Amino acid sequence: MNLPRRAALLIVLMTVAQLPVAMRQLLVVLLGHQNTGSFATAGAASAGCGIGLALTAPLVGRLLGRLGDPPVLLATGLVHLLALLGLAVVTSPVAFVALATAAGLSTPPAMGSGRAQLARMVPSPALSRAYAVNAVGQELLYVGGPLAVTLSLLVSGPAGALVTFAAIGTAGLVGTAVVIPRREAERRPAGSRSAAPGRAIRRTVLATHVGYMVGIGAMWVLVPAFASAVGHPEQAGLLVAVWSVGSLAGGVLLARLGRPGSPAGAYLALVGTLAATSLALLLPRSVPQMAVALAVFGLALAPFLAVTDEILALSTPAPRLAETYGWLQTVGQLGIAVGSSTSGAVNDHLGNTPAFLVVSGALALALVVALTRRRTLRLPSAPPNGSAATQPPVATAGRGFVGDDAG
Repeated sequence: MNLPRRAALLIVLMTVAQLPVAMRQLLVVLLGHQNTGSFATAGAASAGCGIGLALTAPLVGRLLGRLGDPPVLLATGLVHLLALLGLAVVTSPVAFVALATAAGLSTPPAMGSGRAQLARMVPSPALSRAYAVNAVGQELLYVGGPLAVTLSLLVSGPAGALVTFAAIGTAGLVGTAVVIPRREAERRPAGSRSAAPGRAIRRTVLATHVGYMVGIGAMWVLVPAFASAVGHPEQAGLLVAVWSVGSLAGGVLLARLGRPGSPAGAYLALVGTLAATSLALLLPRSVPQMAVALAVFGLALAPFLAVTDEILALSTPAPRLAETYGWLQTVGQLGIAVGSSTSGAVNDHLGNTPAFLVVSGALALALVVALTRRRTLRLPSAPPNGSAATQPPVATAGRGFVGDDAG
């Protein structure tokens, strides 16, 4: 796929570093019930994780640009590790919720840092494939992660699983900090807060992403609800796995074939594809039928996220890119919260099939936002982050990135 070896290694390491974060919500719920005997406490702790991440993701992303990646990654990683280890042993409900919130607040910005670094390390012709490979890695994480949790629970229980994943994730985080080139903190020159076109692009992408994540949040509620509605609640995990495999297949195709057309054109096409294929979720009446619908719906998920990352990388100055990815996480958490709560209420009052209209409606709204603001998606002729091999890096106080880090 013509990716620099260092970039490929970075994708692997930041995926491993993300493992305890990806599985944190599930493990916190299981461990919270085991340690405190209360699902209410477990739910509050899980919410604390999500809220903490949403609050600090942009701030920590900004610190990456100002202090450099390794110090921020290692400092947040240490606090996060201590919080997770505390969760494994504490039994007080108040302390458990507090530690879970601390874990969310101290979430290491491995993904934001890694995605920002890919824009420096990979020439722009290969950037879309790099982000596609990253999206594939994330899908593998969410396909294999729950299986790993299940196996760990059989061997050591929730506490042992949490400690194991925390240790593996910390090792991946340290590896990420080592692979990322050391450099001086970047300083924005006067007036470089980003040109108006770049700000407009980011606003469009973030607004569209809210609608997308409302749909995703609804799916996490409605897929298990569908399995229960058709009398097979035990097959909810299978349906989620099929959905993820569909996304994984779409990401692999994008990584192998490359992005067709311009980033803006691909972005609009993928949002439209998600909105259109979500309508098929209204039709199934059995688990096999839903599996087919989910596989088709999943095909555009990873490609959409990859193109989203690429557009942000090509429109955001290097010192602000990690912060921008932090804002993407924040609006994502907001969208998930809205989608899950709304879809659950609709499912209880109107039934499961009508509730899938929450998914289609959210994605249709995202499509409307993207289409009405499509002029803002035109990328500047010279990407501000220096991702293209022919473009110089912007506002770096240390050595250049292109010649050193691309190969």
